[in-house]
Parts: sequence; structure tokens; C-alpha cells
Amino acid sequence: MLVELLGYEDKKITPLYKERKPAPADVWNLRDYSTWRDDIWRLIDDFADTKVRSAFLASPPEYVVGDDLRWLDDLVYAEKRIMIDSKAELTERLRGHYRALRAVHGTRTSDLSTFYESGLKRLHPESFHDQAREVFLNGDYPELSEERLQDAITAVGSDLRSGRVYFEANETMLIDLCGHYMLYGSEYLICIAAHLGGSRDYRQILKARGVPTLFICDVPLDFIGEQTLQEFAGEALELVFQELLDGPQFRRDKYRGAGFCIYEDLPADCVVGHYHPTIRRDPFSRGY
Repeated sequence: MLVELLGYEDKKITPLYKERKPAPADVWNLRDYSTWRDDIWRLIDDFADTKVRSAFLASPPEYVVGDDLRWLDDLVYAEKRIMIDSKAELTERLRGHYRALRAVHGTRTSDLSTFYESGLKRLHPESFHDQAREVFLNGDYPELSEERLQDAITAVGSDLRSGRVYFEANETMLIDLCGHYMLYGSEYLICIAAHLGGSRDYRQILKARGVPTLFICDVPLDFIGEQTLQEFAGEALELVFQELLDGPQFRRDKYRGAGFCIYEDLPADCVVGHYHPTIRRDPFSRGY
């Protein structure tokens, strides 16, 4: 049975994507290819014009990929005698065309006000260590001790999480394949729980706290690192040219991941809304 948190009724968003209001024109909704395909063609029309597209169709590369765009850069040079780094060029133009990237952040919470009043905060390990003590050292689990908790914290480490906020631009992929972020909450806490040892799976305790929640956010492009945005620019070029090649048979991979992180707090006014998704895939459940 789906449980919903009270409050912030004006911020509730339907889980049914087709029934939502579209993102503003200056927000890049990477999930919805049909809303930005034409934008990409307009942004690259000066170097990937009709002549280049015709040459591409006449002799397509073996693989149309976004991570290595030499197939496109070489084609532009051959047809127009222009030396270009198409990925870097499109990245710069994307920053001028869009102000934000629509993405989602999945978690488990019992307090919506934290997000709508303070935004999404970068991970500070010490605050999660305190949460771990509240959950695991509250007397309900006498077999656990501060020493065991400290050993788990040391084993997990925080170098890859500290000072970051993580997002996913592919909402479908996050819910269908990575729902554990919403079933259990913070991945950092999940990992600490998994390293407590013993015969019990302490991760399952985390599912008793809060409600699975997905926040939809418009992350300013100024917050997104150059390398990350170049990866998305490369994917965009790959997709428009693959569609050009495939024609009506073109189908985008609905589970292609688009995860990224930022290194500063996301302001509350960038949190568009939320809903409480139903998560069917639990990778940590014995019944899975």
C-alpha cells in the first residue's frame, strides 16, 4: 500500500509522465527526446548542415557513438573544411540555450520540509554517522556497538560521496532499475548498514524509516561540470544522427543511464515537485 506524506500539496506531481506539464522551454528535459531534438539540429546547423547530413547518410560510420565524435568531426572537415570539436562546441551552445537540466533525486524521507525549505544538501558524512547511531545504536540491537559502527564507517569510506549531490536525468531507469535509493534511502547509510557484519541484514531496518520519495529538480547548468555536460552533448549528437540514419525505426534506449553529481547545494527553488513512486524491484530483498 502506497503511503504519502502530508503537506506541500501544491508540489505533488503525478507519477504519470504524460499527464504532467512540460518543462519550461529553457530547461533541457533530457528524458523527453521529442522536446529537444529540433533544438539540437538548430544549434549545430552551421556545421552539421544539409550537406554534412547527406554525406553522413551516403556513407555512415560503422558505429554512431557519443563518447568519440571523430566520425562527425572528420565528416565536417571533409565536407566543409572546418576543424571542429563538435562535442565541446555543442556543450558551449547548450549553456547559452538552456538554464537548467531536468533531473530527479530519489530518497526515503519522512520530512518534505527539509527539501522545500533548505533544498538538497551535499553529503556531510558526520551527519549520516549521527543518523546511523540513531538507527543502529538506540538499544534495539544490543549486538551492535560504537566500535562495530566505526569499523563499518571506515570500511565504506566517504571519498566518492562527500560534498556531492547525486541526480539521474533518466527517471524511468532510476525507478525501474535503481529503486533501492527510494526503498532504503541514502546509499551511504545502506553501505554502512551492509558492513555492520553479523548474520542480520541491517539494511532492511532502513525500510521502516520514511517514505519512498522522488524529487523532480531543475539543476542549473552552471552547477554541472564541463565533462558531465559534454557527455550529455555527445549523447544528444549520437541520438539525432542515429535517428537520421534509422528513420521511423529509431527507438531510444529507455534505460540508458544519465547519472551525475554536483558539488554544491541545490537551492530550494530548484526543487520542482515530488511524488511517492511504487518500487517493484528490491535488489537487497531475499525474495528478489
